[in-house]
Amino acid sequence: MSENRQTYFVCPAPPCPNGKLHLGHIGGVYLLADIFVRYQRMIGHVAYHVTGADEHGTYTLVKARKLGRSVDDVAQMHIDEILQCLRAVHIAPDVFVRTSSEEHKRRSLAIYKQLDAAGYIELRDAEQLYCESCDEFAADSLAVGKCPACNAAADSNLCENCGLAIQHSLLRDPVHTPCGHALTLRPIRQAHFNFERLAPTLDRAIEGSGWPDTIKHKEIEWLRTELRALPMSRHFDRGVTLVAPAEVAGQTLLTWFEGLWCFDTGIERICKQNGADYDDTMRSPDTKLLFFMGQDNRFYYTIGVTASLLARGYAIPHNHAIQDYYKLEGAKFSTGRDHAIWADEVARDIDPSVLRYYLARIAKAFGSDDNDFQIEGLVRAAARIHLFETALRKHAGSNAKLTVDTLKPERVLDVERYCQAMHEARVWAALDAIDAFFEGGGLARDEAGASATEISVFLSMLHPVVPVLAARYGAFFFGAGWRPGLDNCAVWPSADTLSVMDAPLFGEPIPDAFIAAYEQRFRAAPATT
Repeated sequence: MSENRQTYFVCPAPPCPNGKLHLGHIGGVYLLADIFVRYQRMIGHVAYHVTGADEHGTYTLVKARKLGRSVDDVAQMHIDEILQCLRAVHIAPDVFVRTSSEEHKRRSLAIYKQLDAAGYIELRDAEQLYCESCDEFAADSLAVGKCPACNAAADSNLCENCGLAIQHSLLRDPVHTPCGHALTLRPIRQAHFNFERLAPTLDRAIEGSGWPDTIKHKEIEWLRTELRALPMSRHFDRGVTLVAPAEVAGQTLLTWFEGLWCFDTGIERICKQNGADYDDTMRSPDTKLLFFMGQDNRFYYTIGVTASLLARGYAIPHNHAIQDYYKLEGAKFSTGRDHAIWADEVARDIDPSVLRYYLARIAKAFGSDDNDFQIEGLVRAAARIHLFETALRKHAGSNAKLTVDTLKPERVLDVERYCQAMHEARVWAALDAIDAFFEGGGLARDEAGASATEISVFLSMLHPVVPVLAARYGAFFFGAGWRPGLDNCAVWPSADTLSVMDAPLFGEPIPDAFIAAYEQRFRAAPATT
């Protein structure tokens, strides 16, 4: 179906290994990346899912101190859990980069040197928060206070509430997390990314991009009204250590740059595995980069990562798919408040296909604040999957009698709407197109009215979202050799198709025990005294 074969590097933000992944993480980032990769492969493009573990932030350090274990041991424990959570919902990245690896450290230093050689890094006088009691500099979440813009609780790098990149000198009422003492400021020399020099070129590139308007306008506003150089290094023990120049030697790169650069390490690894030249690949007009993230990563991806690509002579990302914070019963998912559902645990009770469908359904556009996980929605998702399966099973035993027709014009329009939505990473809109295809076609009618082509295309549209379900029914109707595809062509049932579908339904009703436990945990009225 694709005209010019593209290569997509699809890069969800690397999780910090300080815990497992809850459904907010999965639905907001990793599932959407997985769906996009599966769609691009289905229509004939090359697509790679590249992510990793951001091991140099302070969250893993804090967790290790709490457990009384080494940071490396705790990181490994949680990386194993993260990968298990992804597997539980049928997500398997092609490349998973550990930022603690020598491969990544070498790559990060190479990027830094490229930016420096191009004149985009300057050493400037700056200030870093310091704890007199502990006699150490504070970094990242080891320093907390209030955002100078919105007054929300924030750490020393970023306000998750409004997305502001915070300078240490502007953080209000800073406190050292380990000891609780107030922090002071000490002068340091610091590497900065010179955004002032790149701003005109970056502004034009973002203005001319195909990014969603809500994202594009936020970044252009920053460039035109709040532009400043951003710190790239600080005094902190863990990370990618700079060796030159002497004034910043021994400092480590901020994880908001280095940690996010794991995508670059992953792409370089893929190029080596394929015998391809990294520079040729990155400069090819057929190469597209897409980043998937939650809103807390928005600023440093749309500004920092984008600028680091442009400053090195590469195209800016093809798109950024950003999600608002996922909510659970109206409140933000929170591990600290135990207001979360863990992906690997819930997948033992609820079929992963139902989970994938529901999480994709509620992943709405950035800025809409409309992605609330509720038990009623999960029940409806299971019922919807059940409806799809019931309609498909009406044709069981009549495979050989299915006609092979071209799609009606109305269904072709549904497919076109679906493709447009998928290409723009608007998965919720793609699901609307699937519903229109289903309701408008012969599948939804009581009488047998669907053709082989209609069934195959319907399963193909479902495939990126619920791949296991689509594969099972595709093999049932068309044999083990069936492959998803959206071409309006003949699809003949194979000799090895089955006459009876006796496999259990994916869309089984949500167990009463699960609903009861969920409501007790997340909806029980607080005890009165």
